[in-house]
Amino acid sequence: MSTEFTPLKSDEVQLFELARLSNIVIDERMFKIILELLKLNIKPEAIIQVLKVLAKQGSSSATSSS
Repeated sequence: MSTEFTPLKSDEVQLFELARLSNIVIDERMFKIILELLKLNIKPEAIIQVLKVLAKQGSSSATSSS
């Protein structure tokens, strides 16, 4: 997977807009990373698990620094 950000393709833009219209708040770069992981046949359940762990770590570090 490349570390350089490439803009979303037209079909990816449509998926991104669908996510936004569904009130999902997500950064375009994160959305692109998730799409790339799915293209690499990473199971969606594994991606969800990692996102949950990252969100938990982010919220615990935010509360510990305040």
